[in-house]
Amino acid sequence: MTRGMLGAGMLAACISLGTADAQDGTLMRAMRDELDRTMAELKLPDLKGPYFVSYTVRELSGAQASASLGAAAGSGKTSARLLSVELRVGDPELDNTNFYSRQPIRSVGAMGYGRFPVSIPLEDEYRELRRAIWLATDAAYKQALGQFARKQAALQNETRVDEIPDFSPSEPFEHRADGDLDPASVERVEALARKVSAAFNGLPHVYASEVRVDQNDEVIWYVNSEGSWYRKHEPRVSVRVMAGTQAEDGTPIEDTFTAYARTVSGLPTEDQLADRAKALAGRLAALSAAGSLERYSGPVLFEGQAAAAMVRRVLAPKLVAARVPVADDPRFARMVQQAASPFVDKLGSRVLPRFMAVVDDPSAVAYGDVPLLGGYQVDDEAVPSRRTELVRRGLLRTLLSTRTPVPGVPTSSGSRRGGGPAPSNLFLVAEPGLTPKDLRAELLSLVEERELEFGIVVRRFASGGGRIARGRAGGGPSGGGDSRRIGGVVAYKVFADGSEELLRPMELTGFSETDFRDIVAASADSTVQTGVFVDPSGAFDRFGARRPALVSVVVPSLLFEDATIRRPPGNIPRPPDVPHPLAVH
Repeated sequence: MTRGMLGAGMLAACISLGTADAQDGTLMRAMRDELDRTMAELKLPDLKGPYFVSYTVRELSGAQASASLGAAAGSGKTSARLLSVELRVGDPELDNTNFYSRQPIRSVGAMGYGRFPVSIPLEDEYRELRRAIWLATDAAYKQALGQFARKQAALQNETRVDEIPDFSPSEPFEHRADGDLDPASVERVEALARKVSAAFNGLPHVYASEVRVDQNDEVIWYVNSEGSWYRKHEPRVSVRVMAGTQAEDGTPIEDTFTAYARTVSGLPTEDQLADRAKALAGRLAALSAAGSLERYSGPVLFEGQAAAAMVRRVLAPKLVAARVPVADDPRFARMVQQAASPFVDKLGSRVLPRFMAVVDDPSAVAYGDVPLLGGYQVDDEAVPSRRTELVRRGLLRTLLSTRTPVPGVPTSSGSRRGGGPAPSNLFLVAEPGLTPKDLRAELLSLVEERELEFGIVVRRFASGGGRIARGRAGGGPSGGGDSRRIGGVVAYKVFADGSEELLRPMELTGFSETDFRDIVAASADSTVQTGVFVDPSGAFDRFGARRPALVSVVVPSLLFEDATIRRPPGNIPRPPDVPHPLAVH
């Protein structure tokens, strides 16, 4: 089958390969029929028709609720169908994609079509669905022609050094997974939010708290002009618990935790979540009474949650193959260069010590008895998922990729999710790994070698919701937007006799992916953390809705020979002038 030459008859032949179950459904029939007509007839005189088209429809059903101190603060229900059109003109070597212009393409179709995604009817009315898809396709085609012309004009003023195709081949793939529906219920999520938030009642040292519960059920239909199609089900539930306080001198202290699951029944119980909320409140009290430290540079041991969070925030985004688009404005071109992955130029180079490896495995479902929620069977481009060895013996072998090639990674690893490439279940493996006792001894040995008074152990990144620290530089979870600064570091001084001293939240500064090469040792056991992943190149995706993908990381505790933590910069807000109402008897 020749890419770019798929006519109506060949498309129909590919579609006929599907099972009878996959053929039914008004929505999929409307998508396929309009795709068939587009490939056969859509072409302006003297201009090229599309060589590739895909339709993605996401049907969303959700319920959200928030509560504070046992009282509901808000709730609602959402339902929508969103259509995204990916339409390419030119050919796989050079088409309208991977291009960014500061000047808008003024060829938007009727009724606001032309920016994606667009809303389409929730009801399965065939003629209305065809009409909506037709309008969106017409607008996408006119936009693609304008983008292609501008891209060609921009390239005429440049000498192309790297002749990298804009699109990579993929074999047709068919997939259907229905899953068990768990209807979104406002009453259920509101009751859960109220129950968990009541755990902060009677705790006057907690100045602000909130619990937010989100239940989202998403069914996705996809079809493209190469004959690929899928229907998949992606439910997600999260409970986010946030709380904050101020120390006597006004220092803002915040913390949060989020529990994820596929369904409400998969979450921890209400009592378990309430217990975790009470433990969070206890941490706030301890941090308020803790001492402070201006600055420390030396050996740092990241344990458990802190190690996993650091890998998810700092290392994981560098393991994706982000393509830098062509830009028609030199100033904008310099800006988009920041979206490039620095690891693209490090393929075959050392990024970790020799005793470490990294594997991405979408097929994994659990680590011990802890569920892994990053798995999937087919990515957003209908490429089947697969296990990918990213780092072997410290050497970078490849990157997670989509059908958009980058230098050294010409084909897709089946990793496009939420607008760009994303990890699934990411395993950082150390061979051999040390026991906690031996890892602590290694830390103290480095401290003695450096003739320091103490070492540092980091156990949490206590990022909050900004309710207390609002307006303070460095008060947020990422240190005010600087990717090399991570705030909310819960650290302990560790002395030669094994004693510890808790510090108020600190800031990890000057830390980047290159520091992972200097890991001295790692533990044999690992910690699982699940969170959202936002691809740094996703802002350049014009084709679909950006829904951050869930990723689960499995990471051992990590000992770094050198890291710097310091007191967060900026002024400290004044504490309240009168006591908390709950403290008044």
